[in-house]
Amino acid sequence: MKNWKRAATGTVAAGLLVALVMKILGQSFMVIGNLLFMVGLLLIMFGGICVLAKGHLFTGWRHLWHRKEKVEPLPGEKVPVRQVASTKNAPIVVNTLARFGLVSGACYLILGVVFTI
Repeated sequence: MKNWKRAATGTVAAGLLVALVMKILGQSFMVIGNLLFMVGLLLIMFGGICVLAKGHLFTGWRHLWHRKEKVEPLPGEKVPVRQVASTKNAPIVVNTLARFGLVSGACYLILGVVFTI
């Protein structure tokens, strides 16, 4: 997803189109607002998961579990034990999927509140 701004705009526009169709079919603004709000929460959770996936949260856990045993390093182990702290303290990475989820989710939340009011 190279152009996340275009994708987020298209997703929000599709949501507004679905809201318009729902209003034409006779749904109340409260139902439409609740639906948009829930979709926004789902997208924000998706964005948060994408951010956490790049956070190296599980770095070094294998060595913590096997502390009493003498554990040989795995042949394809990504992070040696001595570099665990520097890896965990690396800056937060917000990739394109996370940006898409966070921005479009925030737009859906705002639209959900506006439709509910």
